[in-house]
Amino acid sequence: MASARWKTATTAVKIQNAAVAALSGVPHGIDGDTFFSPKIPITVRAAIPLMQNEEKCTKAVFREVMKLAVNALLKGTGVGDSSVIKCEDIEQLAKQAKTFSYHEISVVLTGVTLLVCTAVRNRTKVSVVTKDLKEMNMPEAQIDDIVKALRNVRIDLQDNCIKNRVRAPSLTSFRWRVDVAISTETLQKVFKPTILCETTTSNGETKTFEMPIEQFHHLRYNVAKVLRNMEEVERHPIMRLAFQSDREAFDKGENNE
Repeated sequence: MASARWKTATTAVKIQNAAVAALSGVPHGIDGDTFFSPKIPITVRAAIPLMQNEEKCTKAVFREVMKLAVNALLKGTGVGDSSVIKCEDIEQLAKQAKTFSYHEISVVLTGVTLLVCTAVRNRTKVSVVTKDLKEMNMPEAQIDDIVKALRNVRIDLQDNCIKNRVRAPSLTSFRWRVDVAISTETLQKVFKPTILCETTTSNGETKTFEMPIEQFHHLRYNVAKVLRNMEEVERHPIMRLAFQSDREAFDKGENNE
């Protein structure tokens, strides 16, 4: 009888602890309904329970975390790059907080940084961010701080993201000249023109190549064709209406929040 009661009591305690853990963390099954879709990152899930501890994660501590995360994103090479956060900064923040260990403050900082990155990258409305964070059981005070940060630095972060997004090097310079081959080893008179081109890309790489006049005309034709197709797509009434509708909906949502 005693052993049976002990097993029953142990089971009840386990169920209670599981229920408390479920309520204190991010609920399961809501990943696809949030702006993190299709899956909430593990770092964000790990940060939420630490942020719910009001004794450790006070308003002052969380605001310092937000400040460090936002400054790192603004100084980084693009949204999502937090490599500019130095270990010394995290250690100093942990010493100032006193309530968090180095590991705990790193988890919270990583989760907050990724949260802000995702919201900016997906151009998520502030109202959607607020609703989703409430469903993820984040405290109200911390939601307010995140929303304020998004409103203040969203434009700067978007500009930084566009400026430093991952892409192939762009063409910064294109020089060309026409060379005429007068003669060759086998022919005395050729008089055949060729195009000598030199390109410089944004990463500083320079390439030189030569093409016959026929190939140059083929290249020029394809470039003109692509530019014309782009202009036709932009002038299409459906595209203009779609762009205008998206812009008005986004501006209206921001103004109402």
